[in-house]
Amino acid sequence: MSIAFYNDHAEILAVQYLSKTFEEVHSSWLHHLLPLLAKNTLSILDVGAGSGRDVHYLAQKAQGRETQIIAVEPAVALAKMGQVLTRDLAVSWIEDGLPQLQKVVGLAQQFDLILLSAVWMHLSPSERPLALATLSRLLNLTGLLVISLRHGPSPDARVMHPVSTDELLTLAADCQLQLLDSSQDETDKLGRTQVHWQTLVFTSKLMPNVNAPDAIIQERLNAD
Repeated sequence: MSIAFYNDHAEILAVQYLSKTFEEVHSSWLHHLLPLLAKNTLSILDVGAGSGRDVHYLAQKAQGRETQIIAVEPAVALAKMGQVLTRDLAVSWIEDGLPQLQKVVGLAQQFDLILLSAVWMHLSPSERPLALATLSRLLNLTGLLVISLRHGPSPDARVMHPVSTDELLTLAADCQLQLLDSSQDETDKLGRTQVHWQTLVFTSKLMPNVNAPDAIIQERLNAD
């Protein structure tokens, strides 16, 4: 996961991350977020929250509602910056990481929105099945799981593994997740010509409807 690199270069990386707004980075799926932000109660999990740009935006937009916003960041130096940025907002920071997210799972909480931005490439192919299974269990029945895929070489000592839509879709099917939306070849917001992105938005295949057996829904809610 290159945690040491993120700790050692936290200040430089934070400046890069905060140079772009949430709307710039996440414009491809922003229309899916707006209905969530209209809810009276809202639970959000940002995995790999970095220096806090995204949870800062989300917490500001959710003010005045009953919210639970959790920022997960394994790099302590980055997390400290995020804690300062969000100190006046309802954001809880947890030092945890994929694929297990043991501390988050221990909260026995499910979320309306799970954001995994610029994280998936740090997981090795062998870690990804467990990571996605963990995320799917943390997603509530009507929630959204948003995953960005980074295509392109690593510019430094950070370990980045190749990613593909096909691989993620195969894993998603195994985790009872269905694709709601997918972007195509987003340019890198930091201007790196060799880097481009895709964003995939998933929902649960077990989303409740009039034909869904109660037993299936209950099994999903009780998943470990």
